[in-house]
Amino acid sequence: MNRQGSPLSAQGFTLVEVMIAMVILGLVLTGVVKMFTSTGRFHTSQEMMVSLTQDMRAVRTLMVQEIREAGCNPKHLIRIGFQTSSDDRYNTDADSIHFTRDIDNGDGDDNLEPDGYPNDRNEDIRYYRTRDNCTGTVGTILTAGNNTPGCLRRETGPTGTTSGGQPVMANVTKLQFKYYDTNDAELSPAVVLTTNAGLDKIRTVEIILTGQVANPGRTIEKIQTQQFRIKIRNMGI
Repeated sequence: MNRQGSPLSAQGFTLVEVMIAMVILGLVLTGVVKMFTSTGRFHTSQEMMVSLTQDMRAVRTLMVQEIREAGCNPKHLIRIGFQTSSDDRYNTDADSIHFTRDIDNGDGDDNLEPDGYPNDRNEDIRYYRTRDNCTGTVGTILTAGNNTPGCLRRETGPTGTTSGGQPVMANVTKLQFKYYDTNDAELSPAVVLTTNAGLDKIRTVEIILTGQVANPGRTIEKIQTQQFRIKIRNMGI
């Protein structure tokens, strides 16, 4: 008896069947790739937001700790507190803040040892935002209403002796300071805060800080804002 195998086992898959299988496999692989790409983008977005949150918290902690001690002047030898200047980096207004405190005598032991003068390390402090990304040439001061990403800077020591201050945080799109007196009435920088007498009325500082993720084009959630108030313990004592 002459037995012949089935047509399928003898001839294998047809060209049409192979092409259909390849199309199905391609669709499956495309879906897998899209899934991994979407997951990767999600994690990248989450990582950028977590990094921004950590930076914002660190900045807030630093500013609260230092600004709270503005006007610390146990010996009362000279005026210590918020300062004004024609240079916006060294002024106290909506764009920047400048204050002094007497907490050290310069001996380097980091103990609280006021000597009557705010001329030691970390006793004369300025915060402001510049038109750069914390690298290269230091840009000009950005106003509170300008949403251009800039560099938050912290400058210490006698005014005019440093080159642009230390970078604290990049991609800051808003930095605004507001000031309030003992009755919680807002003080106008242009009207009240131009003299020492006006600056001495400050009892509370409100800060509005907005940061942007490093690569805003790769995420829907791009910015984060922190708005907080600091009670100035030593003013008016």
